[in-house]
Amino acid sequence: MGLSVLIIVNPKAGTFNKRRLEMAADTFQSAGFGVDVFFTTKTGDAEARTKEAVTAHNGSYDIIVSAGGDGTINEVANGASFSQTPVGVLPFGTSSVLCNDLGMKGDIRKAVKRLINGTPYEISLGRIRTNGALERTRYFIEMAGVGFDAAAVYGLNRRLKAYTGIGAYIYSGINCLINNKFDQMAVSIDGGFIVCNTVIISNGTCYGGDIRMAPKADVRNPSLYGTIFRYSGRVEFVAAVADVFLGRHALNKSKYVEQVEFKKMTIEGGVFHCHVDGDYLGKTSAEVPAEVDIVQGALRLVY
Repeated sequence: MGLSVLIIVNPKAGTFNKRRLEMAADTFQSAGFGVDVFFTTKTGDAEARTKEAVTAHNGSYDIIVSAGGDGTINEVANGASFSQTPVGVLPFGTSSVLCNDLGMKGDIRKAVKRLINGTPYEISLGRIRTNGALERTRYFIEMAGVGFDAAAVYGLNRRLKAYTGIGAYIYSGINCLINNKFDQMAVSIDGGFIVCNTVIISNGTCYGGDIRMAPKADVRNPSLYGTIFRYSGRVEFVAAVADVFLGRHALNKSKYVEQVEFKKMTIEGGVFHCHVDGDYLGKTSAEVPAEVDIVQGALRLVY
């Protein structure tokens, strides 16, 4: 039997169009792959279809490819975790953070050829466990956030995102900045203790597109990077964001932001919004700490 690929498509993804999908399928077929395409219609579809594919006898496909945004690859990664079926990603999303990290933005045919000729690496996944109203455990491939950026994801206008893409995130962030109470959380990192307002956890280098949030991060390494924000008001918050854009946080040259490498983190001290790979997860609990750690060899990623 020949090789086979399952392409999981989010037709609502920011740069999706029928022609780009046809180019991807044609390129796989030209290389001898049998191609199946699955279109998602709601949250959870990509993960459910991936689980179905990897639990079939000996695995149904030689590779499962996410053709959507960061949320779609997160679902595929959660569905394929701890299986022998490798996954890949194509740049169909608004920001496509993982594609930026892997240098796979741009031409679809070139991205498909990267997957066809690529190597399946065993990579680490971040894991976050929250104990709010709904206890949840979720893996993330690129990033997670607790605090301000997750609140911006929570407040995102989906209709506006469909028309403006990244502009919807900026608009939601401005609204959060106006209404933010600047609550503090207590963060324990590998035994150390920090009080801060927001923490962004990176498994990969990029964030929000091509922002190099954690330049030393690598999905193949067994560690995460925490970017810790401390600010007491709007002016300090804007200064903190500027330091990130300038890369000062990663050089320990920022007054308001620092970055630490870690393996385990707990977050407590209040109720805070959380996101994983840019998709809203829920809230932390005021009574039980949220936990973040790294899981080695959790996923086979082709690039």
